[in-house]
Amino acid sequence: MIVSGSVALAAAPGAVRAVLEDPETLSRALPNVDRFGWSDGPAEGSFAVTIRPALALGEIPVRTVWQRLESTGVADAASAEASADGPLRYRVEGRTDEQRVDLDVLLEIAPGDSAAASRVSWQLGVHVTGTLRAAGQRVIAPIVERQVRLVLEAAGEEAAR
Repeated sequence: MIVSGSVALAAAPGAVRAVLEDPETLSRALPNVDRFGWSDGPAEGSFAVTIRPALALGEIPVRTVWQRLESTGVADAASAEASADGPLRYRVEGRTDEQRVDLDVLLEIAPGDSAAASRVSWQLGVHVTGTLRAAGQRVIAPIVERQVRLVLEAAGEEAAR
């Protein structure tokens, strides 16, 4: 399933990008983060975060591993540096005790209505298993939209400091 949207933020595009590119700063800004650490994941620079997204059923801890990707889907520091103004891409693999949530994240950061504002357009490819999959699209899409908005708003607030 693909879920997309956009969020206006009261911070300059460069400052928003800096927060979204720095895992430690981003994880400190996010609500409901229990743990941050560097991962032994599939690529150098991968990081692990345990989050507790607030759902109608309460907060469910999700162990996630984030991997920064360049436009071809291969993590590479030189190409990430070369596309400094291009979209940000992450592959996020998440697990709970009962389900798996995989996300392909695309973030495009553009200037907003003023020099101190941004608009972040986002698209997530979402794949879920377990009881979440049974909930279907009518439940998953609003949950994803809310969580992405919370993440981007937290990044915007951190960037505005």
